[in-house]
Amino acid sequence: MERPTRPVLQIALWTAAAAGALLLGLTAVGSIGSDLAGTQTQPLSAEQVDARLAQQAATAAPPAPAPVPTTAPASAPPAVVQAGTAGNILVRCDGAAPRIVSVNPAQGWEREDDTDIGPAEVVFDGDDVPDVRVTLSCAGGVPTGRVATVPED
Repeated sequence: MERPTRPVLQIALWTAAAAGALLLGLTAVGSIGSDLAGTQTQPLSAEQVDARLAQQAATAAPPAPAPVPTTAPASAPPAVVQAGTAGNILVRCDGAAPRIVSVNPAQGWEREDDTDIGPAEVVFDGDDVPDVRVTLSCAGGVPTGRVATVPED
């Protein structure tokens, strides 16, 4: 009768490999929290934390004075100018001049970027509908818009 040496050898090798993996894992978990030299890091007590914070506060530089603004104060907050169903425009007034902050076309519309459009105008191009031109202006620091349809060429 022949002895089953091959399965016994396989079980023994598997057990040795599992034990080695377990030992490696335990060593890795045990080294968490220590540096490369193997020394352990100890947490500070509440008294040590208070002492270090007090020492740091005593040696800290005094706060720097607030910077003096060198520019004019900010203009009024932007306002939304509606362009009907074509979308809307976020506009800010710098004095009497309107400044476009952002253009938000509605779904199915896009902003047209032709060279004949002025800096205070926005043209929305729609699919199979006349374009919409919004001429922006400022009255008393409040942005307004005049909406007109542009016939198709």
